[in-house]
Amino acid sequence: MGKKKFDVVPWLGVLEKQFLKSYHITRLALEYVPPSFLEALSRKKALAMYYYATRHVPAYKKHSKGKIFSSIQEVPETDKKNYVEKYSYEGRCLEGNFPSLGNIEESSGSSGEATNWIRSIDEEDLLFKVAKFEFFYTYEAQKKKYIVLSAWSSGPWATGLKFCEIIQHYTLVKNTTADIDNILRTLKQLGPKHSYLIAGYPPFLKILFDRKEIQWKDYAIDVLTGGESSSIEWKKYIQKRLGNPHAIIISSYGASDIDIGIGFETPFSEFIRELAYTNSELNKELFSVHENPILFQYNPLMHYIENTPKGDFTITLLDPSVYSPKIKYNLHDQGGSISYGSLLNIVKGHEKKKLEAFLKRNKTLKLPFLFVVGRADGTISIGGNNIYPEQIGIAIQTSSCSAKVNRFMLASHIDAKQNANFHVYIELKKNVEKNAKIKTVLEKAILDTLLRKNLEYAEYYHNHKTNQKCLEPQVFLYAFDQEKMFKNQDGKIKNQYIVR
Repeated sequence: MGKKKFDVVPWLGVLEKQFLKSYHITRLALEYVPPSFLEALSRKKALAMYYYATRHVPAYKKHSKGKIFSSIQEVPETDKKNYVEKYSYEGRCLEGNFPSLGNIEESSGSSGEATNWIRSIDEEDLLFKVAKFEFFYTYEAQKKKYIVLSAWSSGPWATGLKFCEIIQHYTLVKNTTADIDNILRTLKQLGPKHSYLIAGYPPFLKILFDRKEIQWKDYAIDVLTGGESSSIEWKKYIQKRLGNPHAIIISSYGASDIDIGIGFETPFSEFIRELAYTNSELNKELFSVHENPILFQYNPLMHYIENTPKGDFTITLLDPSVYSPKIKYNLHDQGGSISYGSLLNIVKGHEKKKLEAFLKRNKTLKLPFLFVVGRADGTISIGGNNIYPEQIGIAIQTSSCSAKVNRFMLASHIDAKQNANFHVYIELKKNVEKNAKIKTVLEKAILDTLLRKNLEYAEYYHNHKTNQKCLEPQVFLYAFDQEKMFKNQDGKIKNQYIVR
């Protein structure tokens, strides 16, 4: 890297922590600061983090080969395959050592083999302050004295662990885990005089609020969700079940590889998403897809997000306290970043009057946007848990019906009652006839394999007795070369595994 340089990165962290101490000052600044200034500073911080990682992280030093770049756009991306799986856990930490204080979280990979994520206790400070801002801004939590029921999956996974660690600093929290009876009992015991925030994955929350032991309309309940996509229809359904059309339902975007709080829905992002939902041309120009994806805003001083030509995006962690830095890390989630100014210009071209009316009534955070469609690397999310084609392939190949199967595809299917169901579409080989035995054998093989190989899925499945039918694979058989979803793949080099 040439002569030794002064590390500006740690000092940036000190300044940001001071800036975030006061919620009111932070909010005022983010409502009035020019968005282009924040985005330019984000790029500069990302490049500084690149140099910092190259100097202080042995694995990244090998990965980068000490190259000097004049802009962050020139820096090559990393991902789980070319960086995380290639280098040791210690090698990916500062100075090649684990922190003396901190925690280890994990996520389940494509083979079901757990990946550990090393966090130091120092990096919690900035994350806690940012989470406080998001909590106060989206729910006005400073005025409500919430009791939070954390219904995320229990165990060593990032969401459940970190969420309770953070939220207990700002309100009262009970880690109910995804235990419906525990939640219902807690609500009955504490009573309807409190304000509640219930946090969990969309399919679980749907099943919870369908239960009739509680008169939901008697309780003041808001919702935090994440882990997988939730539609506008799903939100309206939950509000109807709660008996409150004004119940706040917010989605958050995160990943155990990076942070639990990369992006969060705001009143402005919800407004834009609903506009796009009713205007197909606006939806297409904003998102370049037929779906109506969730739209988040994110803090560009915490995360630098850059779009790729493949239709996904990379994330650079900008917190200088991070013990295992991520530089242009690609989660392979399909979606992209849109600057605040660009989004306004696009919306003005389609819904100028509605946009002007909203901006006249509301102040907005001058933060960039992130839309997320789904996984680009061939996974679906069931109950907030990633299901990988490799796992389904193993199940089919080791079953007694393996010789009868030609191809398969996966889908998370939302039915008319807003239940998320796990569908596996299977094309049989030539001259193989469909029958109930093949369907039964394959469903059992897939379920047994997931329970054995996918740690998060297994934990969620065993703790959700009332939701197991939706979590279990439902196999649909098709004759050879008859179904359109399979015929569309003929002649392609790679199989497509996800039905969108």
